[in-house]
Amino acid sequence: MKYLTLLAVLCAALLPGAFGQSASNAITGMGYLYPSVAVAPGQLISVFVDGNVQGDIGATVLGLVAPVLEVRPQSACSSSTFCSSLTAVTIQIPFEVEPRCVFTIPACDLASVPAPLVITVNGVAGAPINLTPVADSVHILTACDTVVPGGSGTAMSNQLPCSPLVTHADGSPVTSGNPAQGGEELVAYAVGLGLTTPAVPTGQAATAATPTYETFVLDFDFRPNTLAAKPMQPAAIPVLLPTSHYFPLYSGLVPGYVGLYQINFIVPQPPAGILSCSGTVQSNLTVSVGGQTSFEGAGICVTPAGSS
Repeated sequence: MKYLTLLAVLCAALLPGAFGQSASNAITGMGYLYPSVAVAPGQLISVFVDGNVQGDIGATVLGLVAPVLEVRPQSACSSSTFCSSLTAVTIQIPFEVEPRCVFTIPACDLASVPAPLVITVNGVAGAPINLTPVADSVHILTACDTVVPGGSGTAMSNQLPCSPLVTHADGSPVTSGNPAQGGEELVAYAVGLGLTTPAVPTGQAATAATPTYETFVLDFDFRPNTLAAKPMQPAAIPVLLPTSHYFPLYSGLVPGYVGLYQINFIVPQPPAGILSCSGTVQSNLTVSVGGQTSFEGAGICVTPAGSS
């Protein structure tokens, strides 16, 4: 069985006691950036436990087993002289943990319906941490938080810092030296896209392409170094361009992996006058992916119109 490990970007906030606990298996942080406790069904997330934890490690959310996919030592440094030992425990949120804001409800009080996460070490439970189940919590994977072929968990020297995991059809990464072309189909890899149809059991790899239950929306911004933007929802989208400009060709699980999703999309033709990726221009197209409760973007490089 294959799995994907997510490692959060450690910072001064991720030190022992960040959640006010003192137990030997106290959770000191989680997610991709602290604090990040909104989780979708099936989401992969790393929780950081105080100390170098060894033995039988388990996890539950709302009393449901959250499969532990990997346990590895980490460290967090608040200065050049003070570092703390942590253990990163990568788990999958059970698909059975239902979102508290469902597709038919435009708004709800997320804080009033927590889902407790409990880590156990050798049968001893730590203090619970409340998560917020949502329909989607999109996170496009980057070189800084993945441990997969081609991703070392740190920014690569010849690519953008924390470059997003967006690839060409042959699997090669989209970079400034290997930019995308207008009209090309690319693949972005992500977690947190929620329920699928048909459903896949928690902790098991998809055996075939399995689409998401939810329809996600795209946004393309050809300005340099632009942050993500929340895409318009389908009801507000004008029917002026092909649907590939607004919706992924495919969003769903990657066969052979636990909790890993892919988003296939077509790069629109670049407008005249956009800058090439070079120097301070680290990206000249930001692709944003939006769901009902979250959105995130990936800054990539494309070849300007008329360039060879």
